[in-house]
This record gives sequence, structure tokens and C-alpha cells, in this order.
Amino acid sequence: MDIRHLEVDRIALSQQLPDWRTWARAAAVVLHLAPLQEADWRVLLIWRPGGMKEHGGQVACPGGGFDPRRDGDLWQTAVRESGEEVGLKPRDEQRLGYLDPIYVAASGYTVLPCVVAWPRLPTVQAAPREVEDWRWVSLEELKRVEGRVWRRGEWVPDYPLAWRRVWGATARMLYLLMQAIEQA
Repeated sequence: MDIRHLEVDRIALSQQLPDWRTWARAAAVVLHLAPLQEADWRVLLIWRPGGMKEHGGQVACPGGGFDPRRDGDLWQTAVRESGEEVGLKPRDEQRLGYLDPIYVAASGYTVLPCVVAWPRLPTVQAAPREVEDWRWVSLEELKRVEGRVWRRGEWVPDYPLAWRRVWGATARMLYLLMQAIEQA
């Protein structure tokens, strides 16, 4: 698909929350999509500070672990964590759907990627304890640079962007997003 003519509401995403209550450690992240200009869709990526206990010094999407005291489900986790980390709290009507959950062996989390769309680039207010740096990365750039790295007996996606290298769970999420866009 030509990303310049992307209709975000047609991206092939699941509309149902998976049965996440059986996951040992449940988490959710938000893939925020927004146009810089009409034909230049972007996704928000953050750089976690190196001193963080989990996933420090890595590119990520805003999100975190399910908190049963504050969250009724993983969508609420995604919205809460995104608000805490980057000041963006998407509304239900902005939710496009969900990508397949991803298990992260390093931390034991199973992460649900939630995809939302903004009508224009929103203002990011990064929380310094959780976000050292951030970028709105062009989907067109992701389409051009995706590579593959051999890891533990399988090929995994890898995005050596001009800003930072995206690997691991975040690269897998971006790969799934780009596949869903191609199916639109």
C-alpha cells in the first residue's frame, strides 16, 4: 500500500481485546499515529532512560504494566500509561484496534499493542523519569528501512533509523503495524 494515501480507519486490526487475564504479566502500549501533513503519517516512539529497571536505554512505545487497582482492562492501562509518560490520553473513538500480543522474554510481560489515530500531531509532554527522548517517526521511513536480524534461530525485524535503532518487541510491533497497513 502507498502510505501517502493511507486511510487509518481501514488498517487491518483486531477490534476485540484478547483474553489477557491469563497472562502472567500483562502490559499494554499505544502506537500513536498522526499526520505531520495530510500524506505524512507518523508513529510516536520514545527512548527510555538508561537507568530504568526494565527496558532502560531502549526505543519503545508509551505504555506499561496492568495495575488492577487503577485499570479495568488493558485499554485503560494503555491510556493511563500513555498519559503518564507522554501526556497523551486517547479517547475510545480514536482507538483503531489492536495488534497481536507480543511476549517479551527479558521481562516476562505479554504486551498488547493498541493503535490510535490523532487528526493532527498532538503535543507531547514527556515525563523525564520515563522518557529521555522521543520522535514522531514517518511510516514511510519504516517502510523503507526495515531489516532483519538472525536471533535465536529466527529472523526478527530490525529498524536502523536515522534517530535510533529499533529492535526487540518494539520492532516486532512496528512490523505487525506495517503488515496491517499493507493489508488495508
